[in-house]
Order: sequence, then C-alpha cells, then structure tokens
Amino acid sequence: MRICVVFFFIITTFGASGSELLEQVPLDSVKVEGEIGRRILITIYNNSMVMDIDKDFLKPFREKNACGDYVGLGKTIDAFVRFAKYTNDPKVSEKKDYIVKSTLAIQEDDGYIGFFRPECRVWHLWDIHEMSYIISGLLSEHKFYGNERALSAAKKAGDYLIEKMSPYPGRIPGEGDVCWEMGTTGVEDAMLGLYEISKDEKFITFVRDYMGLPKWDEPIVKGRWGNIKGHAYAHIKRCMAKIRLHRIEPDDSLLVPSKKVIDFMLKGNGLVITGTCGQHECWHDTHEGIANLGETCTTAYLIRWWGELLRSTRDSRYGDLIERAMYNSLFGAQSPDGRKIRYYTPFEGERVYFDRDSYCCPCNYRRIIAELPQMIYYFSERGIYVNLYTQSRVSFDYQGAKVSIFQETKYPSNGNVKIGLDISEPKKFSLYLRIPLWCREYRLRVNDEAWESPGKQGNWVEINREWKSGDIVELELGMRLRFIRGVQAQAGRCAIMYGPMVFCMSIVKNSYLKEVPVRAITIDLRTVEGPFEDSSMREGGLMLKAKGWKTTSWYPLTGYDYNDLVLTEFPDPDGVLTYFHIPNPEDPLLETDEFHGLDLPVK
Repeated sequence: MRICVVFFFIITTFGASGSELLEQVPLDSVKVEGEIGRRILITIYNNSMVMDIDKDFLKPFREKNACGDYVGLGKTIDAFVRFAKYTNDPKVSEKKDYIVKSTLAIQEDDGYIGFFRPECRVWHLWDIHEMSYIISGLLSEHKFYGNERALSAAKKAGDYLIEKMSPYPGRIPGEGDVCWEMGTTGVEDAMLGLYEISKDEKFITFVRDYMGLPKWDEPIVKGRWGNIKGHAYAHIKRCMAKIRLHRIEPDDSLLVPSKKVIDFMLKGNGLVITGTCGQHECWHDTHEGIANLGETCTTAYLIRWWGELLRSTRDSRYGDLIERAMYNSLFGAQSPDGRKIRYYTPFEGERVYFDRDSYCCPCNYRRIIAELPQMIYYFSERGIYVNLYTQSRVSFDYQGAKVSIFQETKYPSNGNVKIGLDISEPKKFSLYLRIPLWCREYRLRVNDEAWESPGKQGNWVEINREWKSGDIVELELGMRLRFIRGVQAQAGRCAIMYGPMVFCMSIVKNSYLKEVPVRAITIDLRTVEGPFEDSSMREGGLMLKAKGWKTTSWYPLTGYDYNDLVLTEFPDPDGVLTYFHIPNPEDPLLETDEFHGLDLPVK
C-alpha cells in the first residue's frame, strides 16, 4: 500500500511538546454509534436501567445496619448523571433524579451519607471509600445539571470526613489488612473536586496535609500479600489525583508516580496483550493470563488515566492504549447483551461473570462506559482532535463558529474512516487524526484529492486549512494481521491481532478444544486466514480461520493431521485461549507488541 496524503494545504505530524490541555467536548454534544455506541446503549438500557436500585443500592443506606461491605452508590450516581446527560432520555433522567433525591434524603444532620452503624463509621472498611465516591457523584450532578442541593450535600459530607479523619493522622481504615492507599481510595478526588468548585482552602489543605498527596511516591509492589500495597486500582487512582493537583498547583514532582507506572507497564512487562494489567487486583509482570487477571476497576482506571495523560501531553499513543484496553479487556468484561459484568477478565481459561450489580467493578464499568463519548473528540486552540474512530457525530461551538463533525466507518472491522464537516461559516483551524502505532501505512484524501504525506504511525496527522461545510476527509488505515510474540509466561507462544483487536479461541466454536488441554494447541501461522465477517457477538464482527493440532502430537508434515480452528474477537464470552504455541519461536512473522519499550511522557 502506497502512503498518500493531501499536500495542497499544510499537513504535518504533531508531537507532544508544550503544556496546552486538550478540552473535552460537551457530553450532550456527541452521539456515538458503532461498537462503542452499542456498548454505551446496552450498558444503559440492558444493565443500568434494569437494576434493582432500591434493593441493591438504596436499601442498605436506609437501614444503616452494616459494619463493613461496599455498595458503590456514588459510582452509580456518577454513571447515571452522565447517561442521562448523554441520552437526554426522560426515563433515564427520571431514574437519575430518583437516585440523587434518595441519596440526599439519606444524609444525616452531621453530613454522614453511608450505611454503617454509628460505632462502625469511617474507620471500618469501606466507609471512607463509599462516602468519597458519593461526594464525587453528587459533584457530577452539580457539574452537569447545576443541582445546588447536591453540591451542598457534597460539601457537608466533605466536612464530615475532614472532622472525623483529621484527629487521626496516618490511621489506616480496617484492622491493618489493607494499606493506606486502598482504605482511603477516592478521598483526594472528592476533596479536590470540592475545592475546584468552592475554592474553599480547607479541602485542598486536607489533601496536602492530612492525606499527604504531594509527598506520596510509593514503589510498585508486585503480588498480593501483606496489607496489599500492590493494589493497582488504588495506586492508579492516586496517580490521577496527583495529576489533578498538578493542574491546580503545577509541580512536576507530582507526575513522578505516573511516570513510574507507565515505565513499569511499557518498559517492563506490566501491560498484558489485552491492554490491562494486574493479577488479583495487584501489580504483576509475569503475563500469566489465568483466573484473576485484569480487574475491571483497574481497566476502567487505566482508560480514565490514559485519557487524562492524553489531554495533558497530547501524545496520540495514549489513544492507542485506550482503544487496546477498550476493545479487548473492557468490552470483554461485559456479556454481549450487556446484562452481565465481570470482576476479572483473564485471557486464558474460563471467564466468570460477577454475581451482583453492586460493588466496585460493575459500578466502575458503568462509569467508564459513561465517559467514553468524551474520549472520541477533543479540542484546543490549535484545533480539533479525532482520537477514537467510530460511527459518530459531534456538534459544538468552536472559535466563534458552530462546527459539526461526523464519522462514517465500520472501524475496527476495517480501517476506512470518512469524516465530514458542517460549519456555520468558513473557519481556518487544524484537524488532527490519530495514526495508530500498529498502522504502518495509511492513505488520506481531502475532498477527493490524494497526496503524499510526511505523517507516521504513532502520531497525529495535522490538516491545517480553511474548512467549510461539505468538506470530506477520507482516511484509510492499513489494517493487517499481526502475530505478537509472547513474553514472560507466554514466551514461545503467539497472540494474533488485527488493528486494535486481540483474537481468542472459543471452546464453543471449537469442539476440538473439549478434548485438548487449554494450552496444548499449536497453530501454523501461515495457515491463518481472514478476517471474515462474524456477527455472532456484534454486527459486522470478525473471525479468523487457522489450522492447528494438539501440541503433544507429532507435528504434521502434510495436511492430513490438521484441525480446522476458528478464532473470534476477545470479547467472545466463551473464549479460553489467547496465546498459541507455535513451531518456531523465532518465526520471522512474529512482531514485538508495539507498546513494549515505549517511553511515553507524562507532561
């Protein structure tokens, strides 16, 4: 494929220098279709709207009889606020209003919003965690709907936590079975949110002095042991809080923990093929793919954190990380119909759905799904950025003009993206398109004119011109099958990708697997064919075909011992195998994962 691009106006690649923050488009300005849009809708209507809010979420708060446990009411408020704003659906708004009003009615005179008995409050797990997310959820209600009662309740709850926690510096919630980071997850975000709105110094002072956020720089502890210092979700959450504090009070030392985690995942072996990390909620670098790999909370926070780093650095490779995790680990954590959500999503062996709608992982899943519409497009004084490719439309005011941008695409099933613009008056600005790291070649046409490009993979292509209504940009990303060399526990094995998508083998679609141990499959890479259409999980989905055999058998010298195998997209709920044994571990077809060894900036 020849690399082509338009030359009659300026097209350049744009690096990550400078400190200009990318802005999110208004949540209600964008409408999403494609697989991202489908996941948003099934999460709203097949999951969130059918949950028993009274029984599973509000009843414990009305009874106030617990001395431990977690519900996730604050995360649920946050998700419903965003879903209501995104859909503008009266039924979704009605349910959101009911949850918010019920939560406000639960608050006690001293500010407490929780479900613990008085003698258990604050210092028993997970009361601080629950209250902190309720504050953040109420702040979202104020942000998107201007609800002053919600803001007042959030302030009152913040005051309650400050009053009850301040006399006990360094006290860890629980009986010493978890670390400080786990027991207080969410506090900094709640307090920083309160400060940003109220400008009341007590909130940021609490974060600085009591929580000690500026000085926090804990090492990455691998494995689940002791008081679980290696808890990945809590660690990433605190890295995000430091980024938020950095935007209020710039200090580059606040970004050091984020850089350490990025290096652990990319220069080390912390990131796995499906775009997530961790084993049994904690840091791990062995690439064991079984059982408790890929906590959904961690996946959600990785995507959220990468989104914030994308905004801060403008490095397009964070968009690559977002889509790898989203199309594989995140969507793999949900049943194809949307109703069930997983706590863990391993890439080897059986995957199990979580047995309830409440608790941290299902609620964090809904929250990150509710945030995806604002990760597709960004803008700054420099221009408008297209980060995720999916059928969609966005309309918002930009530099004094009303700008509408639409995408027509079947991505990630193929790499063809058509982008159209409607604009109230001709306006000169740059349009930035993300060229993924995996894309070696691409073609670009503007108003049916094709020209050569200086652009490269893993960067933005900048199209700077005067835009007018009816302008059309056509981008063709060169998608191809990629055979990714396994590392650590997967050494000598291979994963297969197409674009951002990882493929797996389903025990349902491959009856041969019922007779063979899960890892005992050898594939001849030169027999892999496809992709072919497979709409069993999503419209326009893909599958591959390959020839393979039982690893303990004699390798076939002719074709008669081969078995016909089918490989499906990683979100296949029956997938049990992602890495395959191959005859030649040094096969020239093998590639190193494009993320391995990357040195990404955090500023």
